[in-house]
Amino acid sequence: MPEAYGQHTNAEINSQTIDSLELLDAILSLQPAVAAGGGSAEDKSLAEIETLRNSIPSDLINIQSLKHKLARDHDPLNIVLIQEITRYNNLLTIIRQTLTQLELGIMGLDLISPELEKMMTAFGENKVPEQWAFAYFSTKPLSNWKEDLGRRYEFFKEWVTSGTPNAFWISAFTFPTGFTTGLLQRFSRKKDSPPIDRLEFDFIV
Repeated sequence: MPEAYGQHTNAEINSQTIDSLELLDAILSLQPAVAAGGGSAEDKSLAEIETLRNSIPSDLINIQSLKHKLARDHDPLNIVLIQEITRYNNLLTIIRQTLTQLELGIMGLDLISPELEKMMTAFGENKVPEQWAFAYFSTKPLSNWKEDLGRRYEFFKEWVTSGTPNAFWISAFTFPTGFTTGLLQRFSRKKDSPPIDRLEFDFIV
């Protein structure tokens, strides 16, 4: 029992969830590598590559220009904004690089590494490739994940363009704890405000 190790009861639920996902992944890996609905797996992957290229943001936010723009503004949330956009820019760059590598591999112009082969398998199973899952945790299938990624990036682009929003979409942050810490720092800098180590959030449920 999780209590024997000083853990919360939910630890057992999490462990069972991981075991279930690993079992289902193993079952899927035993399926023959044949694309459903006609057409080869390579053709399906090429179509998915084109769809992804059209779905994800193409114009990245310039970090250097953003830093220059915010140089005189010492709002702690600006640091959070720069960190978040840096992570998303890195993710989008890796997505485009791996898509190009896989496309060249399918066309016979480059070698397909084991990582790219797993990526092609993930496309067939409508799953997010492992190479792209480092930025933030998500259980969405690939078809919904790419739309969600676009909305997340659009939120930060609007923040850059129009200034700090009145309401924040906390799910868009790759590191929400950094955002909440930035809010505490912002409040602690106000006149007659207690220091940050004495501040905490309180919620009325």
